[in-house]
Amino acid sequence: MNNFLTKLSRRERLYVLVAAAALLAGGIFYPVFRVSEKYRQENLEELEAARSLRASYQKMILSADQIQVENSELKKVLSQADGLLFDRTGNDVMMEASITKMLNQMAPDLNLDVSMARSSLRGVPGQMNFTVRGTGRYPEILNFFYQIETHRPLMIVDQFNMSVQGGRNSSNQSGKRSSDQKRKPSQRTTGADELTEPRMKLQMKIHINCRAAVEGDK
Repeated sequence: MNNFLTKLSRRERLYVLVAAAALLAGGIFYPVFRVSEKYRQENLEELEAARSLRASYQKMILSADQIQVENSELKKVLSQADGLLFDRTGNDVMMEASITKMLNQMAPDLNLDVSMARSSLRGVPGQMNFTVRGTGRYPEILNFFYQIETHRPLMIVDQFNMSVQGGRNSSNQSGKRSSDQKRKPSQRTTGADELTEPRMKLQMKIHINCRAAVEGDK
C-alpha cells in the first residue's frame, strides 16, 4: 500500500485520500440517514393520522350540534302533532265501540252504521280504518262533514259517496197535480203537494291515527 502511494503524485494521493474519506463517510452516515429518514416518515404518518382524527372529531362535534338542533325541532313538531293523534284505549273492539259512539254523537240524526276495516300487514302502523254508512238530509250530512273536519284528534276522510234515497211519492204527486191543473187551472198546489226535501244515502271511509303505546301500558 505504501509502495502504491509512493508511486503516485501528490495530486493523485490527494484524490485517493478524498475518495477514501468519502467512502468512509458514506459507510458511516448512510445507515444513520436511512434511520433518520424512516423516523421522519413515521412521524409524518403519525401527524397525518392525528390531523385526520382531529378532523373526524370536528365533524362529530358539528354533527352532534346539528343532531341536537334537529332533535329539538322534531320534539317541537311532535308536541304540536300530539293533539292530532288518538289514544289507543284497549283492543280493536273497544276502539271500534268508542269511535262508533263518538260519530253517532256528532250526527245523531243520520243513524250511522260504523264498522272497522281489517288492518293489512302492509298497513300504516297506528292507523285504524272505518267504513261509515248513514241516511239523512243534506244539511245534516253537511254538518257531519264539518264535525269531522274540525274534530281533534284528527279524522281523515279518504272516500265518500252520496246518493238520493228519494222523495215522498214524487211520481204520484206529479200525476195528481196534472189532473188538478186540468180541472182547476187557476189553483196553485200548496202544502202536502209540494215535494219534500229528499233524504241522502251516505257512505264514506275514514281513518284515524293512534299514538304509539307506551311500553308497559296494555
